[in-house]
Amino acid sequence: MSVVNTVLNDGVYEIELNRPKQLNALNLELLSDLTEAVREAKSNSAIRSVLLYGSGKGFCAGGDLKDFGIDSSNPIEVKEFLQKGHEAILGLYNMEKPVVASVHGPAVGAGCNLGFACDLVVADESAVFSEIFAKVGAIPDMGGLYFLPQKIGMHKAAELIFTGKKVSALTALEYGLINEVVPEGQAIERGRDLALSLANGPTKAIGMAKRIMHQSTHLSLEDALELEAYGQSVVFQTKDFSEGRKAFQEKREPEFLGY
Repeated sequence: MSVVNTVLNDGVYEIELNRPKQLNALNLELLSDLTEAVREAKSNSAIRSVLLYGSGKGFCAGGDLKDFGIDSSNPIEVKEFLQKGHEAILGLYNMEKPVVASVHGPAVGAGCNLGFACDLVVADESAVFSEIFAKVGAIPDMGGLYFLPQKIGMHKAAELIFTGKKVSALTALEYGLINEVVPEGQAIERGRDLALSLANGPTKAIGMAKRIMHQSTHLSLEDALELEAYGQSVVFQTKDFSEGRKAFQEKREPEFLGY
Protein backbone atom coordinates (compact mmCIF):
# COMPACT_ATOMS: atom_id res chain seq x y z
CA MET A 1 0.00 0.00 0.00
CA SER A 2 1.50 3.31 -1.07
CA VAL A 3 -0.93 5.94 0.25
CA VAL A 4 -2.16 4.19 3.40
CA ASN A 5 0.16 3.32 6.27
CA THR A 6 -0.67 0.55 8.73
CA VAL A 7 0.88 -0.71 11.94
CA LEU A 8 -0.23 -3.22 14.58
CA ASN A 9 0.72 -2.58 18.20
CA ASP A 10 -0.74 -4.35 21.25
CA GLY A 11 -3.82 -5.44 19.33
CA VAL A 12 -4.49 -1.97 17.91
CA TYR A 13 -4.36 -1.74 14.11
CA GLU A 14 -3.63 1.82 13.04
CA ILE A 15 -4.70 2.94 9.58
CA GLU A 16 -3.22 6.26 8.46
CA LEU A 17 -4.47 7.97 5.30
CA ASN A 18 -1.29 9.26 3.69
CA ARG A 19 -1.83 11.88 0.98
CA PRO A 20 -0.93 14.86 3.16
CA LYS A 21 -0.32 17.31 0.28
CA GLN A 22 -3.92 16.70 -0.84
CA LEU A 23 -5.29 16.71 2.75
CA ASN A 24 -5.80 12.97 2.26
CA ALA A 25 -8.42 13.53 -0.44
CA LEU A 26 -9.84 10.28 -1.76
CA ASN A 27 -8.81 9.03 -5.17
CA LEU A 28 -8.91 5.52 -6.60
CA GLU A 29 -5.48 4.64 -5.23
CA LEU A 30 -6.31 5.74 -1.69
CA LEU A 31 -9.67 3.98 -1.68
CA SER A 32 -8.04 0.79 -2.96
CA ASP A 33 -5.38 0.90 -0.25
CA LEU A 34 -7.94 1.72 2.43
CA THR A 35 -10.13 -1.18 1.36
CA GLU A 36 -7.15 -3.52 1.57
CA ALA A 37 -6.32 -2.26 5.07
CA VAL A 38 -9.91 -2.71 6.24
CA ARG A 39 -9.96 -6.27 4.88
CA GLU A 40 -6.85 -7.01 6.93
CA ALA A 41 -8.43 -5.46 10.03
CA LYS A 42 -11.49 -7.68 9.66
CA SER A 43 -9.68 -10.95 8.98
CA ASN A 44 -6.63 -10.82 11.27
CA SER A 45 -7.50 -12.31 14.66
CA ALA A 46 -4.52 -10.55 16.26
CA ILE A 47 -6.26 -7.22 15.57
CA ARG A 48 -8.67 -6.38 18.41
CA SER A 49 -9.41 -2.73 17.66
CA VAL A 50 -8.81 -0.23 14.85
CA LEU A 51 -7.67 3.41 14.86
CA LEU A 52 -8.20 5.52 11.74
CA TYR A 53 -6.61 8.93 11.19
CA GLY A 54 -5.04 11.16 8.57
CA SER A 55 -1.48 12.36 8.09
CA GLY A 56 -0.46 15.99 7.77
CA LYS A 57 -2.86 18.85 8.44
CA GLY A 58 -6.20 17.11 8.17
CA PHE A 59 -8.24 13.95 8.44
CA CYS A 60 -9.70 13.81 4.92
CA ALA A 61 -10.79 16.53 2.50
CA GLY A 62 -13.31 14.26 0.76
CA GLY A 63 -13.09 13.19 -2.86
CA ASP A 64 -10.17 14.54 -4.87
CA LEU A 65 -12.03 16.88 -7.21
CA LYS A 66 -8.82 17.60 -9.11
CA ASP A 67 -8.15 13.96 -9.92
CA PHE A 68 -10.33 11.09 -8.77
CA GLY A 69 -8.12 8.71 -10.72
CA ILE A 70 -11.07 7.85 -12.95
CA ASP A 71 -12.99 9.39 -15.83
CA SER A 72 -15.71 11.17 -13.81
CA SER A 73 -17.72 11.77 -17.00
CA ASN A 74 -18.21 8.01 -17.29
CA PRO A 75 -21.09 6.93 -14.99
CA ILE A 76 -19.87 3.33 -14.91
CA GLU A 77 -16.44 4.39 -13.64
CA VAL A 78 -18.04 6.70 -11.08
CA LYS A 79 -20.20 3.88 -9.74
CA GLU A 80 -17.26 1.45 -9.60
CA PHE A 81 -15.17 4.10 -7.81
CA LEU A 82 -17.85 4.55 -5.18
CA GLN A 83 -18.34 0.81 -4.81
CA LYS A 84 -14.65 0.54 -3.94
CA GLY A 85 -15.27 3.07 -1.18
CA HIS A 86 -18.40 1.23 -0.09
CA GLU A 87 -16.35 -1.85 0.71
CA ALA A 88 -14.21 0.20 3.10
CA ILE A 89 -17.24 1.93 4.67
CA LEU A 90 -19.12 -1.33 5.16
CA GLY A 91 -15.99 -3.01 6.49
CA LEU A 92 -15.47 -0.36 9.17
CA TYR A 93 -19.15 -0.24 10.04
CA ASN A 94 -19.83 -3.97 10.15
CA MET A 95 -16.61 -5.51 11.47
CA GLU A 96 -17.17 -7.02 14.90
CA LYS A 97 -14.31 -5.02 16.38
CA PRO A 98 -14.36 -1.49 17.82
CA VAL A 99 -13.20 1.23 15.40
CA VAL A 100 -12.03 4.67 16.56
CA ALA A 101 -11.55 7.69 14.29
CA SER A 102 -9.21 10.49 15.35
CA VAL A 103 -10.00 13.69 13.48
CA HIS A 104 -7.89 16.80 13.16
CA GLY A 105 -8.33 19.61 10.67
CA PRO A 106 -10.95 19.14 7.93
CA ALA A 107 -13.19 16.11 7.69
CA VAL A 108 -15.42 17.07 4.80
CA GLY A 109 -17.54 15.36 2.18
CA ALA A 110 -16.70 11.68 1.89
CA GLY A 111 -14.03 12.23 4.54
CA CYS A 112 -16.71 13.34 6.97
CA ASN A 113 -18.70 10.18 6.31
CA LEU A 114 -15.62 8.00 6.58
CA GLY A 115 -15.30 9.22 10.15
CA PHE A 116 -19.00 8.65 10.85
CA ALA A 117 -18.67 5.03 9.70
CA CYS A 118 -16.47 4.44 12.75
CA ASP A 119 -17.87 3.54 16.16
CA LEU A 120 -16.25 6.33 18.15
CA VAL A 121 -14.93 9.70 16.96
CA VAL A 122 -12.41 11.85 18.85
CA ALA A 123 -11.66 15.29 17.42
CA ASP A 124 -9.19 18.11 18.00
CA GLU A 125 -10.94 21.31 19.03
CA SER A 126 -10.05 22.87 15.66
CA ALA A 127 -11.52 20.00 13.59
CA VAL A 128 -14.18 20.95 11.05
CA PHE A 129 -16.93 18.71 9.68
CA SER A 130 -18.97 19.42 6.55
CA GLU A 131 -21.27 17.58 4.17
CA ILE A 132 -19.89 19.88 1.51
CA PHE A 133 -21.44 18.08 -1.47
CA ALA A 134 -24.20 20.63 -2.17
CA LYS A 135 -21.57 23.33 -2.71
CA VAL A 136 -20.25 21.44 -5.73
CA GLY A 137 -23.63 20.26 -7.00
CA ALA A 138 -23.45 16.71 -5.70
CA ILE A 139 -25.22 14.53 -3.15
CA PRO A 140 -23.56 12.92 -0.11
CA ASP A 141 -21.96 9.55 -0.67
CA MET A 142 -19.98 7.07 1.43
CA GLY A 143 -22.97 6.70 3.74
CA GLY A 144 -23.76 10.35 4.44
CA LEU A 145 -27.44 9.99 3.58
CA TYR A 146 -27.61 7.05 6.00
CA PHE A 147 -25.43 8.15 8.91
CA LEU A 148 -26.66 11.71 9.43
CA PRO A 149 -30.41 11.07 9.72
CA GLN A 150 -29.70 8.21 12.13
CA LYS A 151 -27.28 10.23 14.27
CA ILE A 152 -29.02 13.61 14.45
CA GLY A 153 -32.53 13.23 13.02
CA MET A 154 -34.01 14.13 9.66
CA HIS A 155 -34.43 17.90 10.11
CA LYS A 156 -30.90 18.62 11.32
CA ALA A 157 -29.47 16.20 8.74
CA ALA A 158 -31.36 18.04 6.00
CA GLU A 159 -29.91 21.34 7.18
CA LEU A 160 -26.33 20.10 7.05
CA ILE A 161 -26.77 18.22 3.77
CA PHE A 162 -28.73 20.86 1.86
CA THR A 163 -26.48 23.76 2.91
CA GLY A 164 -23.06 22.08 3.16
CA LYS A 165 -22.40 24.31 6.18
CA LYS A 166 -19.26 23.79 8.25
CA VAL A 167 -19.64 22.47 11.78
CA SER A 168 -17.00 22.95 14.47
CA ALA A 169 -15.84 20.10 16.68
CA LEU A 170 -17.74 21.50 19.66
CA THR A 171 -20.94 21.85 17.62
CA ALA A 172 -20.50 18.31 16.25
CA LEU A 173 -20.19 17.12 19.85
CA GLU A 174 -23.33 19.04 20.82
CA TYR A 175 -25.23 17.48 17.90
CA GLY A 176 -24.11 13.98 18.87
CA LEU A 177 -22.04 13.43 15.73
CA ILE A 178 -18.83 12.74 17.66
CA ASN A 179 -17.87 11.49 21.12
CA GLU A 180 -15.13 13.72 22.43
CA VAL A 181 -13.24 16.97 21.78
CA VAL A 182 -9.64 17.28 22.94
CA PRO A 183 -7.09 20.11 22.87
CA GLU A 184 -5.36 20.84 19.58
CA GLY A 185 -2.88 18.16 18.51
CA GLN A 186 -4.12 15.50 20.93
CA ALA A 187 -6.78 13.65 18.92
CA ILE A 188 -4.52 10.92 17.55
CA GLU A 189 -2.91 10.18 20.90
CA ARG A 190 -6.29 10.21 22.66
CA GLY A 191 -7.70 7.93 19.97
CA ARG A 192 -4.72 5.61 20.39
CA ASP A 193 -5.32 5.38 24.15
CA LEU A 194 -9.02 4.72 23.59
CA ALA A 195 -8.36 2.06 20.95
CA LEU A 196 -5.86 0.34 23.27
CA SER A 197 -8.37 0.35 26.12
CA LEU A 198 -10.96 -1.24 23.82
CA ALA A 199 -8.45 -3.78 22.49
CA ASN A 200 -7.86 -4.88 26.08
CA GLY A 201 -11.59 -5.28 26.64
CA PRO A 202 -13.98 -8.17 25.91
CA THR A 203 -13.86 -7.64 22.17
CA LYS A 204 -16.06 -10.66 21.38
CA ALA A 205 -18.84 -9.10 23.46
CA ILE A 206 -18.17 -5.63 22.03
CA GLY A 207 -18.39 -7.01 18.51
CA MET A 208 -21.65 -8.80 19.25
CA ALA A 209 -23.14 -5.65 20.80
CA LYS A 210 -22.06 -3.62 17.75
CA ARG A 211 -23.63 -6.15 15.39
CA ILE A 212 -26.98 -6.04 17.19
CA MET A 213 -27.01 -2.24 17.64
CA HIS A 214 -26.59 -1.74 13.91
CA GLN A 215 -29.66 -3.87 13.29
CA SER A 216 -31.78 -2.55 16.14
CA THR A 217 -33.03 0.63 14.43
CA HIS A 218 -34.73 -1.51 11.80
CA LEU A 219 -36.27 -4.01 14.23
CA SER A 220 -39.25 -4.27 16.53
CA LEU A 221 -38.50 -4.48 20.25
CA GLU A 222 -39.48 -8.15 20.15
CA ASP A 223 -36.95 -8.88 17.41
CA ALA A 224 -34.23 -6.88 19.16
CA LEU A 225 -34.84 -8.80 22.39
CA GLU A 226 -34.55 -12.05 20.46
CA LEU A 227 -31.19 -10.98 19.02
CA GLU A 228 -29.99 -9.97 22.48
CA ALA A 229 -30.91 -13.40 23.81
CA TYR A 230 -29.06 -15.03 20.92
CA GLY A 231 -26.00 -12.83 21.40
CA GLN A 232 -25.89 -13.36 25.14
CA SER A 233 -26.13 -17.12 24.72
CA VAL A 234 -23.05 -16.91 22.49
CA VAL A 235 -20.88 -14.61 24.62
CA PHE A 236 -21.71 -16.53 27.82
CA GLN A 237 -19.66 -19.37 26.30
CA THR A 238 -16.53 -17.21 25.85
CA LYS A 239 -13.44 -17.30 28.01
CA ASP A 240 -13.83 -13.55 28.47
CA PHE A 241 -17.20 -13.98 30.17
CA SER A 242 -15.76 -16.67 32.45
CA GLU A 243 -12.86 -14.36 33.27
CA GLY A 244 -15.11 -11.34 33.79
CA ARG A 245 -17.42 -13.25 36.10
CA LYS A 246 -14.52 -14.68 38.08
CA ALA A 247 -12.82 -11.28 38.36
CA PHE A 248 -16.07 -9.71 39.60
CA GLN A 249 -16.41 -12.35 42.30
CA GLU A 250 -12.75 -11.94 43.28
CA LYS A 251 -13.03 -8.13 43.25
CA ARG A 252 -10.18 -7.59 40.77
CA GLU A 253 -9.72 -6.22 37.26
CA PRO A 254 -10.41 -8.82 34.55
CA GLU A 255 -7.79 -9.82 31.99
CA PHE A 256 -9.70 -10.28 28.75
CA LEU A 257 -8.33 -12.27 25.81
CA GLY A 258 -10.85 -11.36 23.11
CA TYR A 259 -12.41 -14.82 22.76
